[in-house]
Amino acid sequence: MSGREYDAPAVRKAILLIELLCDSSQPLGVSEISQRLDINKNMVFRLIRTLTELGWLTTDNYDKLKYRMTLQPFRYTSKIVSRMNVRTAAIGPLRQLWEATQTSCYLCILEKHRALCIEHLDGTGVLRVAGSVGSLYHLHTNAPGKILLAYDESGLIEQLDKSDMPKLTRNTISDKRLLKKHLEKVRQQGYAIDDMENAEGVICYAVPIFNYENKVVGTIGLSSLTFNYSTEKMIKELGPLVNKAGKMASQIMGVSEKTSTGTAGSE
Repeated sequence: MSGREYDAPAVRKAILLIELLCDSSQPLGVSEISQRLDINKNMVFRLIRTLTELGWLTTDNYDKLKYRMTLQPFRYTSKIVSRMNVRTAAIGPLRQLWEATQTSCYLCILEKHRALCIEHLDGTGVLRVAGSVGSLYHLHTNAPGKILLAYDESGLIEQLDKSDMPKLTRNTISDKRLLKKHLEKVRQQGYAIDDMENAEGVICYAVPIFNYENKVVGTIGLSSLTFNYSTEKMIKELGPLVNKAGKMASQIMGVSEKTSTGTAGSE
């Protein structure tokens, strides 16, 4: 049975109206709302009347036929924001990712010049990648670090010195000019790969987690041994699952489905 059979059209229309008025810098009238949402005027009027009675809408001070949002919704949504952080939002998607892949799955945030692991689920099997909460990783050598660097707009990469960019393996990109070019690709494709750049025989795939401000507040991903996956196979088979987890976590953080870019920052 499809979820559409349980759809509530009136609720859907009310939410669309609320989103429209939240996005609008000017109060809107019934006709304007009807045209923009392609909803008949009678339905728009009924929705407006109900939302006004509940205190969610009010008329404009200068034109009583136009409406704008009040701060009533914020009274409730602010409570959610105060309780929400990237770990809270991502723990469910992270668990689902682990259950689907049985690989080492992690959640990282930016901590000064390092990627800080705040949640880690070890892979299963005899040969697996182990990790621990609280571990710090160089930003240029691994997938989560690359995500945080790629979406940063504070000039963080210019602050990295030689001690921040050691060459850990033969694949490590330790040249800042080459790294910048590589990070452009990471941002364009929306995911990062660690192709044995942090440790021999270990590969990683990570994606960003956005919040309601379109800002990257963390990164979710997984690691595997090359004994189990090649880089190409990881991208093809595990990549879509990581992408899904990142999208789910971002939606819980309040990001719009339209979001495709953002800026990195610590939580």
